[in-house]
Amino acid sequence: MMNRAIIMIIFTGLVTYLARVIPLLLYRGKEPSKFVRSFLEYIPYSALAAILFPEILYSTDSMLTAALGGSCATILIIKKQNMIITVAGTILLVYILNLSI
Repeated sequence: MMNRAIIMIIFTGLVTYLARVIPLLLYRGKEPSKFVRSFLEYIPYSALAAILFPEILYSTDSMLTAALGGSCATILIIKKQNMIITVAGTILLVYILNLSI
């Protein structure tokens, strides 16, 4: 049983390593097009949004206050506020909304 676990760990590490090294070797010295670069710049944002959005909706007892808090955070981020102001402002808004609803 232990040997099987060790083999699985080694195989998983090898597959992960190869998935990162092969593109590096194939595209060494080649500059991606402007379209590809702009597309790749948005992947972290879209992945983060897909992970966070369901958690935002169920973060409070009321889906309305959660959605309003998420909207507040989105507006503050778009206005390029720093993270402390965004988090503190959103927490304060959701707290006030939860007291009033």
